[in-house]
Amino acid sequence: HIHMKQFFSRYSYDSMRMFLDQFAISLFGFCLALTAVQMENDTLLLVFSLASILFYLALIYGVAQRVGAKDRTSVELGKLPFRPFIGALISLLANSLAGVVTLLSLLPGGNAGMARFAAMFLNGMYQGVYTLIKVGSISLNNCWWAYFLLPLPALLVSTVGYIAGVKDWHLTGLSTPELPASDRPTRKELRERKQEAARKAAEKQARDRMDKDSKNSD
Repeated sequence: HIHMKQFFSRYSYDSMRMFLDQFAISLFGFCLALTAVQMENDTLLLVFSLASILFYLALIYGVAQRVGAKDRTSVELGKLPFRPFIGALISLLANSLAGVVTLLSLLPGGNAGMARFAAMFLNGMYQGVYTLIKVGSISLNNCWWAYFLLPLPALLVSTVGYIAGVKDWHLTGLSTPELPASDRPTRKELRERKQEAARKAAEKQARDRMDKDSKNSD
């Protein structure tokens, strides 16, 4: 298991970065959705929403993949156990504000509608999809349970991204980040690696000379 204090200490920055990416794309997607609604163009609304969702998930994947890549060396050296659910926890923390707002929207009173609007605003990239998809005659925007489904794609993508980073799977063209300072080799380790490489090169040269001399003698 992982202690919450250790989790916040190690991953709070990554979770905040994920939340900021979500907020930026949400605002962008919300504005695009409003533009399409004003134009009364459902096709454009759907295209804008799907493009925003894909862009958002790509950003989330990139953050999770970089976190996994940073943890890779620690996992390989046994300093850190492999926890495949870390990506999901980071994403869950990033979506916590939207979750709280969604819960507030269920409370009776006049503020429920405002809370529901805030929940959709924090997930503005889904605005078009939730407007167009209907359950019976009711759009998902008006279904309280639908708001609890909003974090699921991000949780799934974050999980895959983190595992890909730890396992060094190159599922996308995203570059591997530089190792954190705690995982970078020290000067002594670098010197020892250079000496080991030089020793192996000298041994290879000696073997090559011996093979060449034996062939000449034959």
